[in-house]
Amino acid sequence: MPAEAAVRVEEVINAFDYTYQAPTGETFSVHAEAAPSPSRKGYHVLHVGVQGKKVAASERKASNLVFVVDVSGSMSGQSRLGLVKRSLRLLTEQLRENDTVAIVAYGTSARQVLAPTSADNKRRIISAVESLRTEGATNAEAGIRLGYRLAASALKPGGINRVILCSDGVANTGMTGAGGILDTVHREAKRGITISTI
Repeated sequence: MPAEAAVRVEEVINAFDYTYQAPTGETFSVHAEAAPSPSRKGYHVLHVGVQGKKVAASERKASNLVFVVDVSGSMSGQSRLGLVKRSLRLLTEQLRENDTVAIVAYGTSARQVLAPTSADNKRRIISAVESLRTEGATNAEAGIRLGYRLAASALKPGGINRVILCSDGVANTGMTGAGGILDTVHREAKRGITISTI
């Protein structure tokens, strides 16, 4: 088996468009195919594709997005915090006026960078994104908790309420075990606030 660190999921997820048919009734469909390995006799190569339901931009529900951004020292550089900032700028341009954005930065501690702000104020959002700088250790717990508080304060019933954690690694300050954080994630999901990690 290859070393775990050698399997870089980001290099294969969405790397190619396989033109899978979008599901009609379900949330996603799974496509799989296998073939004998061309380089290892007795082994097979399995290719699994997942195609999510496609929702037109005009049909998307209003979004309440809270970006919880790791600004610890390890995030320095254009391939880490720089990539997060470029992505947030791109996303901001695609949001509508009924969407809200908030930003939390965490290093050794967490702080609010941007209170929930209507996406029609793109200049303010982008200014907040540009202000992000690396600092300190990695207190993911503090960032996630503050992110959930901001998401709850701007909750959109029936809309998309999501905390989006942008980080390069594992917490090394505050609660570092997954158990406590997962309890928070589970509790907030019941309130309609989901989390994605990038």
